[in-house]
Amino acid sequence: MGDRIEQRGDGNIGKAVTRTGNITAGGTRGAGSESRQFTIDDLRVELAELKQHLDDSDRAEIDAAVHEIDSSPSEERFNSLLKRIAGVAAVAGEAGVAVIAVVKELLT
Repeated sequence: MGDRIEQRGDGNIGKAVTRTGNITAGGTRGAGSESRQFTIDDLRVELAELKQHLDDSDRAEIDAAVHEIDSSPSEERFNSLLKRIAGVAAVAGEAGVAVIAVVKELLT
C-alpha cells in the first residue's frame, strides 16, 4: 500500500520525503533550541543535495546565508536568511522541495 495524505489548511505542503526522513509542514518538532539545532542539521543535509543542482552564483548565495546562520544572528535576521535560502530552493524547482519543507519547519 502507500501513504495516505490529506492536505488541509493554508500553506500545507503535504509530505516531503528526504534523506533525513519525513517532514510535514508545521513539523512534530518544537521550537526549543535542541529542536532547532536538529532541523538546522537537516537543512545542511538537504542543502548539500540541492547545491548539486545550482550554478555558482546560487551556491555562493546559499553558502553566504549558511555562514551567517552559523554566527547566531537575531531571530529576525535568522528568519530572513531562511527565506533567502527558500527563494533559491524555489527557483531550483523539484530539487529544492526538501529544502523548502525544512525551512518551513524552522519558520514555525
